[in-house]
Amino acid sequence: QRRTDMQEGLRPVARKRYVLRRVKDRTTWSWVGGEGGMSMSSAEVVAAFVAVTSVPLTHGVAGHLLHKDATNPWRFWSPPFLTGGPRFMTFQGFSWAFFAISSLCLVLAIGQLYSKMAKAAFVSSPRQLLTASGCSALISEVLMVSSLFTYHRGRRLRHRRAPSTGTQNLTEAGTKVTVAMCCALALAGAALLLVAHHFHAADPFARLAFVSLALVCFSVAAPVTHGLGGRLKWALSGSWTFYQPGRGGLRFILCQAFGWASFAVSVAGCAVLAAIVLRAVMKGGLGEGAEEMRAVAVVSWVAGGAGFLAQVFLAVSLPLFRPSGGIGETASAPACTSKVSQTSDMRGFLQMMLVMHVIHAPHLLLLALIATVLAAAPTAAWGATVFAVLAAAYSPTFFGAPGSTGMRSWTAFQAWATRVVEDAARRWHGECRVVRHGEAWQFRGVDIGVDLEEEDGGKETGDARRVIFGYHPHGLYPAAACWFHFLPQFNLLFPSVPPPVTLGASVIFRVPILRDVAMWAGARNVSRSTFLKSLDERGAVVLCPGGQAELVEHVGGQADNTVTLCTRHKGFIKIAIEKRAHLVPVFCFGESQALTNLWKWKAAQRWTTKRLGFPMPFLAVGFKGILPLPVPLPLSFIVGEPLAVPAPGPEGFALEADVNRVHQQYYARVEELFERYKASSGFANLTLALKHD
Repeated sequence: QRRTDMQEGLRPVARKRYVLRRVKDRTTWSWVGGEGGMSMSSAEVVAAFVAVTSVPLTHGVAGHLLHKDATNPWRFWSPPFLTGGPRFMTFQGFSWAFFAISSLCLVLAIGQLYSKMAKAAFVSSPRQLLTASGCSALISEVLMVSSLFTYHRGRRLRHRRAPSTGTQNLTEAGTKVTVAMCCALALAGAALLLVAHHFHAADPFARLAFVSLALVCFSVAAPVTHGLGGRLKWALSGSWTFYQPGRGGLRFILCQAFGWASFAVSVAGCAVLAAIVLRAVMKGGLGEGAEEMRAVAVVSWVAGGAGFLAQVFLAVSLPLFRPSGGIGETASAPACTSKVSQTSDMRGFLQMMLVMHVIHAPHLLLLALIATVLAAAPTAAWGATVFAVLAAAYSPTFFGAPGSTGMRSWTAFQAWATRVVEDAARRWHGECRVVRHGEAWQFRGVDIGVDLEEEDGGKETGDARRVIFGYHPHGLYPAAACWFHFLPQFNLLFPSVPPPVTLGASVIFRVPILRDVAMWAGARNVSRSTFLKSLDERGAVVLCPGGQAELVEHVGGQADNTVTLCTRHKGFIKIAIEKRAHLVPVFCFGESQALTNLWKWKAAQRWTTKRLGFPMPFLAVGFKGILPLPVPLPLSFIVGEPLAVPAPGPEGFALEADVNRVHQQYYARVEELFERYKASSGFANLTLALKHD
C-alpha cells in the first residue's frame, strides 16, 4: 500500500485501508487511517440520507399542510417564476440548488464506499463528502422552510381586518421555527471551521470546501433571522422592514449593531482562512507549517464564535424591537413635512411612470432589446447566435399553454397592481373613478360569488351566480380591461364579486414581454374553451365583445366625437345563458379618446385582421402625438346593472330567440349607460354608433 501511494504521489504516512467488518450479523464499510483511526459506519450514511430526503418531504408535506386552503393552490411541482411571489421563488431556487449539491456529495460518498473505481477517482474521503452533504442539506432545509413562510397565498385584501387566531399562531410559530433553524445553521458553520482545522489539515481542498460551506451558513442564518424572522414576528403590525436605520429603540439598535459587527467578523475570518488555504495550495504544500496552523486555529475559533454570536444577537433583538422607537425620538420632535412631501411626490412620480410604461409600453422593451443586439453585434452570425440563445432561454415560458390555463398568473404582481394602479392613474389622468349604476346589486355573497336581485319578479335567486363583464369600447388598446377590477374602488363597490379573469385576443399572448405582463395580471386568451374554464374556476370574467373589428373602426383622438361599437358577436351571450351567468356592461370614458393609430388605412387593416388576426399597420400613439402613453384624459368606469338571462333549452344549449332578445337588451343597456354618464364624465360631445354587420 505504501509503495502504491508513493507511485500515485501521495504521502506514505497518510495511507488508508478499507476493511470489511461483521458486527452482529450486519456488514458495514469502515475506513481506518493512520490519522486518528476514524471509522465510517452505515449509521452515518443513513443520517446523511435522511438529511437529504427531508428537503423534498418538507416541500411537499409541510407546504401542503400550511397552504392547502390558500387561494393560490399549493402544488408540489410548479414551474419556476410562475407563482408564490418573488421571495418564495428566491428561497426555492437556492434551496433546490443546495439540495442538488448535497445529493451529489451523498452519491459520491456512497460510491467511494462500495465502488473501487470511485475510490481511485476521488481524493476526498467518504466522511468529508458525507459532512459536506449533511451541511448542504441543512442549508437547503433552512431555505426551504423560509420559502414556505413567504409563499404568497393569493388572497386579495379588500379591507383591513383583525388577524385571526390562526394567523397569529402561524406567525408566532414561524418566528420560533425560523430562529431555531438559523441558530442550528450558525452552530453548524462554527463546527465546520473547527472540523476543517482539526481533522482535515492534510487535505487543503476539503478545508477550502468546509470554509466555503461555513461562510454560506453564516450568510444564510443572519439575514434570514433578521429579514424573515423579523417579518414574521412583526407581520401583523406591518412595521418591519429589512433596512430600518435608527428605528426600533435603543436596546434593539445595540443588539443589531453587535450582531452585524459579529457577522462581519465571521465573514472576514472565513475569507482569511480561504486565503491561507489558497496560498498553501499555490505553493504546493499542504498548509501544515507551525505558523500557518497556529493562524488557522486562531482564525477558525474567532470566525466560528463570531458567526454564532451574530446569530444570537440578531435573534435576541427581534422581541426588543419597538415600532415607534428610535434614537432621540420624542413626542415633540419636529416633522420635516416639506422633505417628506418632496420625497413622497418624487416616489409617486416614479411609481406612476413605471406603472404607465408597464401597462402601455411593455412591447417597446422588446424592440429596445432587438435594437441593442443588432447594434452591438460585430457580425450577423454573432447576432443570430445571441437571438438563438435568448429564444432558447425564453421558450420554456410557452410550456403548459399558460395563455389558456392561467398558470403564469402572478399573485404578487396583482397585489402590487392593486396597491399602486389607482394612485398612478389619478396622477396621470387627473381623475379615475368607478361608478355603480342601478340598485340591482345585492351584496349577500361571501367569497365565491354574488347574489343578484332578479328584475322581473323582484325575487332573489339566493345562490351564487357567475358574472360576465362586457367592457366597452374596445378602442385601440383596451389596457384598462386588465386592471380596472384591481382598483380599490371596485373592491369596495363589489366586495362579493370574485376577482375576474380578463380575456384578451390570442395575439397578445404571442408577443414577448407584452404576454408576460398580461399573464402576470391573470389574463387569458378569449377562446371558447378558456372562456368556459375561467368562468367555472373563478366565477367572473372580463372581455371586450367588440374584438378586433372594433379596433379597426376606432379612430380615436380628442377630435373624434364618435364611439363605434361592433355588435355582431353573440358568443358571450350564448355562454351566459348556458352557464346561467349575469351579464354586466362596463363602459369606460376617456380611454378610447386617449390613443390613436398613427397610420389610418382601414382597407389594409380589415384585410390583415381577417388573414392575420390583427390589423396592420398599427402604431398606437397618444401623448405629444408621438409617444405610446395615453393623453391625460379623465377616466370613468361605469358598471351597469346585472342583466339576468333566461334558462337554457332542454338540452342545455341557448335558444337562438333567447340569444337575440338578450343581445338587444344588453346593448340597450350599454346605450343607456353612455347617454346617462357621458356628460358627468367630461365627454358630453361624444355620440355612440352601433355597427351590426
